[in-house]
Amino acid sequence: MKKYLFSDHAVAISPFSIIFTVFFLIGLYALYQVRSVIILLLLAFIIMVALNPMVKFLHRKLRLPKGVSIFLSYLTLIGWVSLIVGLVIPPLAKEVFLLINLIDLPVFQDEIRNFTFTLQEINSVVKNFSGSFGAIFSIINSTFTGVITVFTLLVMSFYLMMESHLLHKKVYWFTNKKEYADKIKDFISSIEKQLGGWVRAQIILMFSIFAITYVSLSLISIPYALPLALLAGLLEIIPNLGPTIAMVPAVFVTYVTFGPVMAGIVFLLYIIIQQIENNVLVPKVMQTSANVNPLVAITVILGGFQLGGIIGAVLSIPTYIIARTFYSSFIKTKV
Repeated sequence: MKKYLFSDHAVAISPFSIIFTVFFLIGLYALYQVRSVIILLLLAFIIMVALNPMVKFLHRKLRLPKGVSIFLSYLTLIGWVSLIVGLVIPPLAKEVFLLINLIDLPVFQDEIRNFTFTLQEINSVVKNFSGSFGAIFSIINSTFTGVITVFTLLVMSFYLMMESHLLHKKVYWFTNKKEYADKIKDFISSIEKQLGGWVRAQIILMFSIFAITYVSLSLISIPYALPLALLAGLLEIIPNLGPTIAMVPAVFVTYVTFGPVMAGIVFLLYIIIQQIENNVLVPKVMQTSANVNPLVAITVILGGFQLGGIIGAVLSIPTYIIARTFYSSFIKTKV
């Protein structure tokens, strides 16, 4: 053991502390190198906790094999996503095109007015693409990689759901103490309950805000109600701050189209929707969820966006919930 003297105080540094610090730093570096795998695993876990209630219902209530229950859950998820895309994308694309055309920016206006599919222009586009084979290959490679990533994500979540009741027993690889396995089991159950509740609550809130906003804007004949409502629903994932951000383009579009009086009405409408969200929807929907404080949620999401972009923002709340549960289960209780 080595001793170092700092300001008349002896500091003892044991060889074990040095070795532990070195291996800890090596471990952090290794985790950073495989961060994409960790992100995939976290996404797979989120899918697992989101679909597990349906899987358990099909498996326990309808007596279906667990593999079949998971497959039917996947089909349901894919079906809902396909239905939403099929219903939303065509009118959304049309309204977004008209919305861009409405904005009085010369660059957009010139591009849109001069946008024609003549034979000469198509030939020019083909020549430009033929001269950049690397870009085409990059697009194809990215698409193929995306398909493989989604497939891998589904496979990982499938095995997580198949072995969800056995995950805590993996601790026996490191120790034979039953109390540690029980603690891991409680830890996984707590994460599944909190994270699953948060995911389902967010989906309900996002859909509710989308529906309320779309119906409200349509009733007062505000144009481009679909993209504006969709934006409000997507931004609902950011508590308090999201509805405020979604209000800005709605008020702007209304001001450009109908003038300041109608823009003021839309402003008041969004304030009312936000009050309904804060005082009615959130307390009712979130009462069985993870109960993440709104201020903490905003801070964590902004930090996640700063560190990892959109993926970092999406995974910030689940990461916070896992870290909070880990702290309360192991560090705070000192097990």
